Amino acid sequence: MIRLLVLLLLSSPVFGQTADTVLRKYDQAFLYRYGSSFMKGGTKLSFGNLEDEFTPSSLSFDLYRKSKNNKTISTVLRLVSLAAIYGVVRGARNNNTNLSYGVLAGQLAAALGSQYFHNKATIELDRAIQIRNRELLFPGR
Repeated sequence: MIRLLVLLLLSSPVFGQTADTVLRKYDQAFLYRYGSSFMKGGTKLSFGNLEDEFTPSSLSFDLYRKSKNNKTISTVLRLVSLAAIYGVVRGARNNNTNLSYGVLAGQLAAALGSQYFHNKATIELDRAIQIRNRELLFPGR
């Protein structure tokens, strides 16, 4: 009888977690990265759909906006790097090695800049999601 009572007392927190509001928030509203997209509950979200998930006056929203700006800069630099291929080919075709090397150096700089801003955007977005999830699970802290 005492063993049954001890077993019930020890297992009661396990049964109580199914109705817990924190657990429900975690299951239904928690954001996390899923490859190149994101998940909320059972719904797959893209980067563009994330804006609606942040509270506009919060730190997480500011970090999301910074991430979005850095992602835009990264995309523009990547396109510039790809367009520079034309300059390299054009210079090589005209036997203008100075032009080819100059454009190649510019292409490398654009590619490295693109990678830098992409990494910065990823870090800021992960931080924004972390803060948003903390605000959701523990409001007022």
